[in-house]
Amino acid sequence: LGIGKDDVSLSGNTVSVTVHSLGSVDAPAGEIAIMDNSGKIISTVSVSPINAPVDLLPKTATVRLTVPPGTRLEGCKVVIDPENIIEEITLLNNEVVLSGK
Repeated sequence: LGIGKDDVSLSGNTVSVTVHSLGSVDAPAGEIAIMDNSGKIISTVSVSPINAPVDLLPKTATVRLTVPPGTRLEGCKVVIDPENIIEEITLLNNEVVLSGK
């Protein structure tokens, strides 16, 4: 699984995240979280299993997280699998730092 800066967008108190399946095996269901600078989880959402792109066509799932009104998101981060339950080859593409609001 992976996300990049262009996969995350903010609109009001909603954060949309497009998650990519990048491996050679299907990705299991998981969780996406928004975490503050201290590591506290602000919001979470489940992401459904995503098929592996074995046909060389992109496989994605888009999820939306709602944050409490007035929450300062600057410096917070969107994290795939915050509890590191899913076995992955790399974790380098599992988080994006937010800016704005």
